[in-house]
Formats: sequence, C-alpha cells, structure tokens
Amino acid sequence: MSSQIDPAVAECNAIIAANSKSFHLASRLLPEDVRQRAVVIYAWCRRVDDAIDECPPGTEQEALARLHDELNAVYAEPGDSQGESQVDIDHDVILRAFRSVVRERRIPRQYPADLLEGMRWDVEGRRYRTIETLYHYCYCVAGTVGLMMSHVMGVRRESALRNATHLGMAMQLTNICRDVVEDWQRGRLYLPESWLAEVGEPDLAERL
Repeated sequence: MSSQIDPAVAECNAIIAANSKSFHLASRLLPEDVRQRAVVIYAWCRRVDDAIDECPPGTEQEALARLHDELNAVYAEPGDSQGESQVDIDHDVILRAFRSVVRERRIPRQYPADLLEGMRWDVEGRRYRTIETLYHYCYCVAGTVGLMMSHVMGVRRESALRNATHLGMAMQLTNICRDVVEDWQRGRLYLPESWLAEVGEPDLAERL
C-alpha cells in the first residue's frame, strides 16, 4: 500500500463518521488495507457531493468545472504538466490519496467521469421522462461507486461487477424514494414524468 494513502486515512474516517455512520461501521469489517482504500474512495465521492450541494447559488457550473480539473489532475500521467497544471494535487490530501488508489487498483477513469456526469445532470436540473433515464442517472451517481469499490476489493469478474453496479443503483433508488420531500424542497424532482402522468400529475415538475 502506498504511503501516500496513510496521511489521508484519519481525515477520510472523520468524513465517513460525520456523513455515513452505517458505512463507517461496516468498513471496520474489511481488511485494513482494503478499508483504507475504501474510505479514500468514499471521501472523494463525498467531496464531489459537497462541492455541488454546498456551493453558493449560481456557482454550480464553476464547481463542476473545478471537479473536472481535479479529475484530470488525478489521472494525469507522471510528467504531464498540462494535466496537472490546473490543480496543485500534491498539497491536497484527499486528491493525492485518491490518485494513489486509482493508480494502484487500476480504476478506469470512466467510472469517476461518469459520476461527474450525473452531477452535471443535477446542476442542470434535468428531469427524467422514463424509469430508464432515471436508471442511467442512478448508474452515474451510484453504480459507478460500486464499480470503484469492486476494484478496491480486487474484484474483476464481470458478473460481480454487474451486481455491484446494480446494488449501487438500488441504493440510489432507495434514497430517491426516501428523500422525495427533501429533494422537492431543494428544487429537485427525480420521479419519472411517465409515472407522474399515470397518477394525474403530469405538470408537477413545473411547480418547482
């Protein structure tokens, strides 16, 4: 395990303890080296959520652009000054640890890039016409997390990766069902328009 991960573990654990007590407890069942990498992945995902959810109104696009710059820096090849020029990654403990994990576990760039695509949909206030489009959003923001965690745990079997993706999506759908009112208060609506039409509320999104 790279020494670059170690300084971030305490900070990542604090992030997990503050935001997800269930994951914090469950992570203790993992082997220590796997656990350290898993908490780094979680901390980066939390960083992405907070960057969008907590930025000042009207600055969401700038926050998203910053996240893309950070991802470019994480995946920049050693010596690629252009890829690293936008972000001082060596002085950011979370990004430095995330870079170490994605390199050691060979996590494809497509996974975190797809997660940022899901964030873009939130920033744009996208509506979901069908359940299939909502499934794709859930893949972006949660299925990708299952894929990254699979790589952290050394899982490469296609059927296992598919199951990890579906588990992440199912958890996101559960969150959507739980948080309908809270999301509405934040100006977000994830329920498919086709469902709303079936229950006689085709124009519900226009009331946001």
